[in-house]
Amino acid sequence: MGIEVKLRCSECETVREVDLKQEEKEIDCVICGRRMANLTAEEHQEIGQQQKSQKTMGIVALVCLVLAIVCVVMWAGDTAGWTSGVMITADGKPAAATGPIEPNMGMFIGFCVTGLASLVLSVLASMKRHVVEF
Repeated sequence: MGIEVKLRCSECETVREVDLKQEEKEIDCVICGRRMANLTAEEHQEIGQQQKSQKTMGIVALVCLVLAIVCVVMWAGDTAGWTSGVMITADGKPAAATGPIEPNMGMFIGFCVTGLASLVLSVLASMKRHVVEF
């Protein structure tokens, strides 16, 4: 299993994205031919763990975004009638509510919370990129 990094050659300033594998002995530049020893096993493991946690945070951020969209649709859409447009009578049967039907503020608060969580998690997931200069 490899890690996704950007390789930057210090001689010719070439930058390229590669999937760096631990089994490779050397890192080489395709333009000028410069070679350097590959990263150590500990460095590979550390970068791999960081990328796994970033991937997990990215997936959770997408789930939060979908939940935020669902909350907005339920808050502002025509489905708000099921929350405040019906009341239960004394004998336990539903009846139409009297007065104006207002959107459910719980869905708006849910949108705010999940939208903010999605924003924070997506920023944290994309914050760290690894560049290997050789």
